[in-house]
Amino acid sequence: MIQVAVPYFTFDGEAQEALDFYKKVFQAEITQTRYFHEMEGFSGDKKLGERILHARLTKEKKDLFYFSDTFEGETDAGNRLSLAVNFSSEAEFVHAFVLLSKTGTVEIPIQNTFWGAKYAKVIDHYSIDWQLNLENVSTTKV
Repeated sequence: MIQVAVPYFTFDGEAQEALDFYKKVFQAEITQTRYFHEMEGFSGDKKLGERILHARLTKEKKDLFYFSDTFEGETDAGNRLSLAVNFSSEAEFVHAFVLLSKTGTVEIPIQNTFWGAKYAKVIDHYSIDWQLNLENVSTTKV
């Protein structure tokens, strides 16, 4: 049984920049950062050595996303990843939308949906496709 699936982002030398950006977007913390030069037997150049091998972004002690750089030229920005993120508060939903859309492209602005949620879709400046969702909380008791 799968406990959790954690999206893994790969970059061509931009992992640290992306990690810092998403830390702000999701008001999270960086809990682990490992670099290529830390690998046993690393024999690459200094530029490769400073790339991120693995990093974790967490919130409330739960992993949100993992990050890594690849060897130069191995990542194609055309390989987009679409992520659906369900929020529990309107403040977090709006915060993420504002920061993602600031340097990204809004494909669907915040709107009420037929499934009873607020929804927006943004492609950020790293070509990541974000589907932001905030379910309406029902106060009706059965």
